[in-house]
Formats: sequence, C-alpha cells, structure tokens
Amino acid sequence: MSRIKKKRKERILITGGTGFFGKNLIDRLEKENYSLSLFQGDLTSEKDVKKVIYSVKPTIVYHLGAIVDLSRDFKTAQRCIDTNIKGTLNLLEALKTDIPSRIIYTSTEEVYGDGVLPYREDQLPNPPSPYSISKIAAESFSRIYARELGFSLFIFRVGTAYGPYQPIDRLIPYIIVRALKNKDIPLNSGRKKRDYIFIDDVIDAFVLVASNDIGRGNVTINLGGGIQYSLKELVYKIITLTNSKSKVVFDAFPDRSYEADEWLLDNQAAYNILGWKPRISIDEGLRRMIQYYKKI
Repeated sequence: MSRIKKKRKERILITGGTGFFGKNLIDRLEKENYSLSLFQGDLTSEKDVKKVIYSVKPTIVYHLGAIVDLSRDFKTAQRCIDTNIKGTLNLLEALKTDIPSRIIYTSTEEVYGDGVLPYREDQLPNPPSPYSISKIAAESFSRIYARELGFSLFIFRVGTAYGPYQPIDRLIPYIIVRALKNKDIPLNSGRKKRDYIFIDDVIDAFVLVASNDIGRGNVTINLGGGIQYSLKELVYKIITLTNSKSKVVFDAFPDRSYEADEWLLDNQAAYNILGWKPRISIDEGLRRMIQYYKKI
C-alpha cells in the first residue's frame, strides 16, 4: 500500500502501489509534487489493513490492489476470492472508522463477457472467468458500502491496458521482448479483437477524479482505447515497429475458453462525466513500450 500526501488537505491511499497501475499512478502524482510514504501490508490481513487506515486516515482511496489472472482453474478462483473479494471487503470495513470522501476502484472490461458491443455501463455483466467474477463481486460490495458510509464511488472498467511497468509475462511485453530478440512468437489463433488502452490514458482519468470537483455520486465508467484490434494486427504492428525477424506461430496453443471474440468499450460516460478521451494511439503506445523494454 502507498500513501500520497500534499500540502493541501487530501490524504490519498493507493492499494497495489507496487503493481502496474499503482506504479504509473505514483509516478504521475509525484510529478505533480505529491510526497510519498510506503507501507508494507497485505489486503487479505484485516489487521494490516486496519493499521494502515488508522495511520493514513485517507480522504481519497485508489483501490488498485488485485490478483490479475484470466486463467479458468480452481486455484486461480481461490486466489481471486481471497485477494479481490475478501481484500476489498477488508478495506471497506476498515474505512468505517475513517470514511473517505471518495473511492476509485479499478475493474475490467472482461465483466461484460459476450455482451452486446460496444459495452455500455448500464448493460448486464456476464463475467466468464474467476477473475472477472471477483471484480463484479468487489464492485457490488463497494456500492453497498458507498451507500452505507456515504462516500462517492467511481468504478473504472478498464480495457486491455498496456505500458511501462507491466509484468514481462503479460501479452504485449511478451511479444515485444521476443520480437526484439528475433525469437519465434507462439500465439493462439490471433483472431480475437481487443480494446487496447495505453496506461497514461488510464492514469489521466484516475487523476481527473481526484483533482477536480466533479460532484458526488456512485458511478461506473468505461475506459477504453475506442478502437478494436485483433491480436494478429497487434503482433504485426510490433514486428514492423521493431524491424524484427521473428516468426509468428499462430495456433501454437488454444484460445482461452469462454472468452468473447470481441471486446469494445463505449467511452461516452467518461467524456460526459470527466471530459476524458483517450489520447494515445496504438502505434504511439507501442513505440513507447518498445523504447521502455529496450532500456531495461
């Protein structure tokens, strides 16, 4: 967990501060002259969470801490229940003693499953995996506590995010690193289409919620890149941008079961509420990613 503070009255708590979203958010807030204190803690420990809340007394909470695993197995389900559901419940219970003005919770586009495109926030979710089921459950707990405790809740359902600090075993870093090394790139069918969004665009929306007077509420907001790309299109963009000699091997392993063929988010609510639109194209985002992985 991480605490961000500034001379003004806000006391900002970030769960998952060492993760992909957390590191990028901390970088942005530090550039805006917030100072940072780090706390070692475990969301699954009620004692740890209560200790941090008592120490920080946050006015704004970014709840980014979660297990991100799209696998369909039983062990993944157990981990998602423990961290994503129980961890969220531990946080919400701890906040009863020090109620923040607002909580920002990160969810996922996968909660819509094979729903009608483009996904809108008011359509019925159909989560196809333990991970997305756990995110819907955590969303629901957050809404209940928002009504009970009176804080504003902003749930962001984020598209397929990519950018610096992303774990090397995630899809886009995996492809980039193999392309830079001119190694074969084994993939699934490559036909599924996703709504990719660069992390800086996501962080723009996160910061807008904390830094602007956008009123009180209990709202769900999609954050997507606004354009679909198939995995096949994506990998060949990376091949071109890296001048790679890698061979792409499609159907090296099967597509993930029960996963929708296409994902696409409607961003209208983000624009209406925050004045937000994605700024960074897929080509520009991939160029930045390639430069980042060249350096490390």
